[in-house]
This record gives sequence, structure tokens and C-alpha cells, in this order.
Amino acid sequence: MDIVGIDWSWNFHTCYSIEQDKVFKIKDGIAGYEKLLKTVSKDAVFVIEESFNRLGDFLLSRGKEVYLLPPKRSKEARGYHSNGVKTDSTDARCIALTYKEHPEYCIKATHDELGMLFRELLRHYRYYTDMSSRLKNKLQNELHNYFPEYARVMGNSWTDCDGRIFLLTICPDVTELRKTSDKEINRHFKANHLRYTSSLKRKVKELREKAIDWGMSKYTRDMIANVATQLLEAKREKKKITKEMEKELRKSKYNIILTLPGVGVATGMALVTAFLTHEFKNYRDFQKYCGTMPIVSQSGNFRMCRMRKNCDKKLRGILHMMAINAKKCGAWMKGYYDKKTNKEGKKPSLALRALANILVKIAFAMLRNLKAYDEELFLSSRGNKSPRLNYTTRNSIPGTKKMKKEKLSLPVSVAQTNCHLGTVSGSLSP
Repeated sequence: MDIVGIDWSWNFHTCYSIEQDKVFKIKDGIAGYEKLLKTVSKDAVFVIEESFNRLGDFLLSRGKEVYLLPPKRSKEARGYHSNGVKTDSTDARCIALTYKEHPEYCIKATHDELGMLFRELLRHYRYYTDMSSRLKNKLQNELHNYFPEYARVMGNSWTDCDGRIFLLTICPDVTELRKTSDKEINRHFKANHLRYTSSLKRKVKELREKAIDWGMSKYTRDMIANVATQLLEAKREKKKITKEMEKELRKSKYNIILTLPGVGVATGMALVTAFLTHEFKNYRDFQKYCGTMPIVSQSGNFRMCRMRKNCDKKLRGILHMMAINAKKCGAWMKGYYDKKTNKEGKKPSLALRALANILVKIAFAMLRNLKAYDEELFLSSRGNKSPRLNYTTRNSIPGTKKMKKEKLSLPVSVAQTNCHLGTVSGSLSP
């Protein structure tokens, strides 16, 4: 079996075949991809640095085996298989030899139409999310310099309200705000299908009285109005793509992921996409890919756990938010978080990552077995490893009386039957 390591780039890709022991380059495009298939054997295995691109999708669509190698692993392999020189040829060779010697370092990519659709939807969602964050920061920085009273009067979360953002497209400074009447502002709001609420009117009145004119130039006013317009457009597109994601996820058989506490549309889509586009051998590989499983370094009496950096960082960030939501709506999850922070003295970030690690394990079992989340089944499956306090019972609900534990006694017939196990003392009747 031939192993082909590929070091991809924008315009061309460098390939190394172990069977032929040669390096060759192909252009990025269908002609170059066809040349690759003609050059190597039919049963060749392709190893590429972890990044979904046209080359990987093409090979998967042709039924080829494609394995993804994290970039950090190829960097480590360069120190063993080369003299430290970094070139495209040595990178391609190191990628191929890493899979040959340590195939467990690689994750097998899979070709799934639903997974590819989810991947594209998630990519667009992340694009508009990042754009919204950048535009919010830009808008807040400009207002802090030229119109600081606006953010103070509107409140800390004013960027989450479309009406307060839209007001800046009409009146980007206090001078324009004083010139424009409430009637005219209301007319602009109605034209854009927004409500000019009474609370917003009171805040506008307060701005007209207290705000100071800092002499904002025409160019700065235009820039603030343009940034506010772009932010509103990005938020609309984000809402639109979120509805599309929810529609596609709910009509698929993987909609059971939404039954897991703390999982919303974006988190569920990210988990399902990772599950469908990779072939994980077990839940531990899934946890490693998600970045929730820590790395343990041990030597003698020294032992240290640290965060896994070689993972899907965007997915790890989403799972961090999932853990925050889960501890708010899940009883045992809140208890587990409190146990980590209060009893064990862990930092909140470490406790959230530990909680996310458990939730990822549950999500993997749900997606593999296509079964909805069952809290009773999960708690019973933990057995003696579960926390002493049953966080799902009535005792954990504030304002309820603590119930006394009842001692269970076995019937005589059961005691006689189980005495040979050494659990109950008794004598067998002849």
C-alpha cells in the first residue's frame, strides 16, 4: 500500500510517495488532481495536514482514503525525519512517514453530503459572527473617542439592540441628534421595520441634555454611520443563517443532539459536523479533537495537566460556552461545577473544560447510537464514579426539605440466594 504525503498550498501542492520514493508537484485544479491519481497507485492512502480544502474534498469524492494530520505533529516529525531544514519536499515526506510510523496520530476524514452541508452552514455562521464582533469593537472604540455619552446612556449591552444601533445611522453625533426631531426619527424607524420605543425616546432625550459636542468631523460621522449600517446587515445575515441551520439540523436524524442541556443550534451543528466529517474510533478521540481532554505530563513524582492546544480551537471555544449554559440548566452539571471549584479548588475555566469533556462524551454516544439524552441513564451508568450527591433528586432543589436516607433490607430469600457472593451473611437451607 502506497502512502502519499501532501503539503498543500494555494497555487500548487507538493506530494511525496513512499512506494516510489519521489517528490512531485501538482497544480491546484482538476487537472492537477487527476495527475495525482494517475501518478500513484489505485490503493494509495493520502495524508494531508488538517484543513478542509478542494483537494481533500476531491479525493474523498473519488472514494480515496484521506487522513488528516494536525500541523503540530508534522512539525514534530520534521525534527526526526530531516536535519531541521524546512522545505515543501521535507514537509510532504515527514507527513507520509508520520502516518507510516504513527497512524494513531491521524484522523480519518469521511465524505458525507450532510456533513459537508453542515460544514458550509457553520462556516458562514462563523464568518458573520466574527464580522459582527469586529464591527461592534470598531463602533465602540469610535464612540468612546467622539461620543462617549452614547454608550453610557444606552447601557452596556446596547450593541445587542438593533434600534440603538440603527439610531447611529441617522444621528451619529449629538449635533445631528439635536437637529433631528423624534417624529423624523420615528419615520426612519418605521421605514426599516423597527420600533422607536418609549424607553429609547427617554434615552435620546437624556442624550440631548447631557451629551457634549466634541466637534466630530464629517468623515468621522460618515464612518460611524457606515459601521452601524454594516453591523445591522451582519446581524441580519447571522439571524438568517441561524434559522437555516436550525431548519436543516431539525429535519435531520441528528436533531437528538439538541436534547443535551446547554446545546443550542450553533453548538449542535458544530458537534454534528465534526462527527460526520471525521471517523473517530472512540469517544476519547472525539474529546481530543474537541480540545476538552487535557494533556497529562508525568515523570517520577511530577505530574501536570495542561490544556490541549492541538485541536479545533473554534470548536473548543463553542464548547466552553456550552458548558456555561449547561451548568445553568442542568442540576447535576451545576453540582459537578461547584464540586470542582469549591471542593477541589479548580479555576472556573478548568471546571468548565472538565464539564465540557463529560458533555462531549455524552454527545458522542448520542450521535453514534442516535438516541436522545437520558439523564437517568447517564447517572445510573456512572455507578460508584458518580458524585455522592445525586444532583437530580428533590434534595438538590432549593427550598425543599432534606429527606433522610432509608436503610434497605433484603428479604430472607434474597439473602439466602446471594450468600455465596459474600455480600450477605446467612446459611443455606438444605
